[in-house]
Parts: sequence; structure tokens; C-alpha cells
Amino acid sequence: MGWPMPTCAYCPRNAHYRDRLRGEYLCPAHARLEVVASGPGRVSCPPLTVRPATPADTSAIQSLAEHFWGETEVECFGRSYDVLALPAFVACAGAQVAGVLAYSMEMEMVDDALNIVLLNVLPDYQGRGGARALLDAARVEARRAGLSQLLVATSNDDLPALAHYQQYGFRLTSIVSGRLVEHHGGEEIGFSAIPVRDEVRLACDV
Repeated sequence: MGWPMPTCAYCPRNAHYRDRLRGEYLCPAHARLEVVASGPGRVSCPPLTVRPATPADTSAIQSLAEHFWGETEVECFGRSYDVLALPAFVACAGAQVAGVLAYSMEMEMVDDALNIVLLNVLPDYQGRGGARALLDAARVEARRAGLSQLLVATSNDDLPALAHYQQYGFRLTSIVSGRLVEHHGGEEIGFSAIPVRDEVRLACDV
């Protein structure tokens, strides 16, 4: 990636977020949600640009996957995926890769669908429209391929992701209770110190 990945201000874990008031980097366990007014008020930054990933982006995608997930193998919808072997879109600030959406074209799930396997944006670049632009690119790709849905799975604790996906138009379709406890071999602490237990599945028409 070209620079050290951020760590939490309160523990050695990788930072997934940045406090927009104090500038502190935060891991999921030390991040919290607040009720705030929508609308202007944040410092305006240029939006991130999105393009298809190329082989030259492989190391950046690997760094992002390892930073957010600790590995490049991601399990969702009962399948295991190597994100380095998947097609992807990257969100960029100039030449810097700041986010990634890796996906799989699924022809055997409920309807034909594009499955979003990995979607993450680095803390320093969050709030600049990168995640939405990546979802827009995935939706265009799904339409081009004649697919009917976008699918994504997240964990019960990931309140920011659940909010973002539903704001975009995703709807909850099912919850696989205890799936992540089974996958990790026990409970882990997730966002806002919520135990990570269940896989939450969502879908969005294209």
C-alpha cells in the first residue's frame, strides 16, 4: 500500500474507522455510533474515483483484505472465496488505492446475482463517497451481465455496514444464527464491543 496501515488509539488492533472530530483511529471494538444530524457540516474532500482493478492492484487489495479481515479468504453464503482471485473494483484518491469491492458472479444462488464478497474503504478516506461509488459500479456490472440482484453478507455487530447497505437499498433476507461463532471457533468482539455471532444476508435489486 505504500504506508503503514493504521492501528487503534486504544489497543493494538487494526483501525477500521477514524473519529471525525478527534482524528483518532479506532478498531471496531472501540468505535461507537452517535445520533447526529444529517446534512453539511463536515470538511469537504474530493470524491474518490472508481475503476476496475488490474493485476497491478493485487498487492493493495491483499493489504486491504488483511488489514480489515486478517486474511484474503472470505466466507459468506456458505462458500469460501479467495478475494485475490476475484474480479474487483478499486476506489482511488489519485493513484492511491483507498478501497476495494471484490465480487463473484453467482448463477446458482437464489436468482442470478452478483455477490459482494469484500467491501472496505480505509479510515482516512471514509466519508468521500467511495463505498457508494463501488456499489454503483457493482450494480452497473450486474446489469451488464444480465443479473437480477446484488447480494452481500455482513455480521450482526457491524452496525455501520448494516446502515450503509440499507440506505443504499438492500433489504435483509435472512440471518444465519451462530454462523460466525462456528466459523471463528467462538465469539469474537466486534463493533461497539458487540459479540460477533450471526451472518446477516441482504439483497438489492439491480
